[in-house]
Amino acid sequence: MKAVTYGIRIPYSQAEIMRKKLISLGVIDHSLAFIREEENLIIPIVLTMKEAEKLLSSYHEKVNLEIGEFTFLNIQKSPNNLQEALEDIIPEDLQMFVPKSYDVIGDIVVIDIPPEITVYKKIIGVELLSIISSVKTIYRKASPVSGQKRIRELDFLTGEKKCSTLHTEHGIKLYVDVCDTYFSPRLGNEHHRVALSCKNREIIADLFTGVGAFPLHIAKKHDVTIYAIDINQRAIECLEESIKINKLKGKIIPINNDCREIINEIPKTNRIIMNLPSHSHNFLDVVCNIMQPGGILYFYHFVNAENAEKETQQILEDGLKRNAWKISKIVNFHKIRESAPREIHVCLEVEVSPL
Repeated sequence: MKAVTYGIRIPYSQAEIMRKKLISLGVIDHSLAFIREEENLIIPIVLTMKEAEKLLSSYHEKVNLEIGEFTFLNIQKSPNNLQEALEDIIPEDLQMFVPKSYDVIGDIVVIDIPPEITVYKKIIGVELLSIISSVKTIYRKASPVSGQKRIRELDFLTGEKKCSTLHTEHGIKLYVDVCDTYFSPRLGNEHHRVALSCKNREIIADLFTGVGAFPLHIAKKHDVTIYAIDINQRAIECLEESIKINKLKGKIIPINNDCREIINEIPKTNRIIMNLPSHSHNFLDVVCNIMQPGGILYFYHFVNAENAEKETQQILEDGLKRNAWKISKIVNFHKIRESAPREIHVCLEVEVSPL
């Protein structure tokens, strides 16, 4: 599109000095493109003719310039985010529902679209695809995470119709199937944090490993043996693919089963990871069966933001006590992220021992 407005025509030999002066005064119209002639540059301004003449009358250097009306081209500015991309598409009274964040997993985006604007889901997908050049596929969350396999329904919006991708975090390559496994890229720093706390020659169990992010991070850094357990066969298949493509110091043993069913197959461990928030406390009997006295437990939980540490500690203490174990030392309490309004995802890292 074109626009007729005032501008300043000035020879190229003097144009840079003038451009810097106009920038310092804040009078250049940045929505319009400069006009480049054979010998002159024409700079669009946000002033009237009278304002421009008054302004430039105080410019004492001898400059050969002309103030007048010119036809400029509008600059097609790309949106910086989804809100900008949709501001002329979604009605103003619904703009508050446009998502400010989404999960980028490899070259796939999974976005949560509120019901108030679900009717716009296809155009939201198209705009997201245009904003993020590295992304090939857009899905919408169509249900909460549920069931033993911890997966959710996804609604394909646009792009390449596929489920598998290669996601990278902290130098680790993770093979992920977004349709048939659960994976959150928002836990990347937590995977890294736990890996840093481990030590060489330890035996570790990840009872609900998913696609194996914790084991991969740990085995990348340390010479350890990790039993990576999950009931979801597809998640274990993804882990097996990731093991092939990462150079690991440690050994990961993928196991597709319920962690209760393989208690006798696992040697006594130094550390156990329980990232099954809201349900981890139901599996503390497994911990007490396979943990060495004085071992480290990473207990994950969804908890009310108020009194989060006290409440999480009480839940863990009660569960351990039922199995004749106890918390012998609190190593760390870590708030990971908000998981819902007034609810947070936390990790209580403790040393545990028999009573």
